[in-house]
Amino acid sequence: MKECLALLQAQFPKSSRVRRLRLMANLELNERYEEALTEYNSMIAADESNSLLYKRKIAILVAAKQTTDAIKHLVDYLKKFLNDHEAWIQLAGLYIREQEYVRAAFCLEELILTSPHNHLYHEKYAEVQYTIGTPDSLELARSYFAQAARLKPSSVRALYGLLLASNALAALPKTAPAKKKECQRLSAWAADALAKIYRSAVVDDEKHLESLESALASLQVS
Repeated sequence: MKECLALLQAQFPKSSRVRRLRLMANLELNERYEEALTEYNSMIAADESNSLLYKRKIAILVAAKQTTDAIKHLVDYLKKFLNDHEAWIQLAGLYIREQEYVRAAFCLEELILTSPHNHLYHEKYAEVQYTIGTPDSLELARSYFAQAARLKPSSVRALYGLLLASNALAALPKTAPAKKKECQRLSAWAADALAKIYRSAVVDDEKHLESLESALASLQVS
């Protein structure tokens, strides 16, 4: 590796990319984070439009488990590079790690706005709302799990989430009878869709299929 970096340095002595590779190999790899941050700060001062330099700083803060600082720098980064989907995903993940679910939901809303046909964003947003657990957030969870299932009917994650969110809503004391009936219908539909997916995967194992169908039946609200 040292030989490769030396060759690159000789060939491209003024390359920011080569300098970044050297910092990653010599400092980050050896967990010399403070030195690396100092170097990246000087590089950013010389080239404020280079998004990769900001990302390396954030990666160092995450690796050093400085989550609060990583979140702060990610927020500042997104003010400059608003359309970076990976940064929004990472920020949502850090907020989830800190149990700041409302802020995580905001990040995922931004992703859904930019990529409304990506079922993964709908699933993640629904999971965050399900975790929040209020009646309104459970309703949102159910809606977004349903949308994820529409976008990708074979998504076990979306279908299982739809089943759980529907059951949770139906079990709330203040749920109106009509709403409860709708939740039961969705729960039954999701359970049936899951059973069909599982059946196609284990057609030769009737015992496993019966076990799954029994488990799904027990999850449905009567």
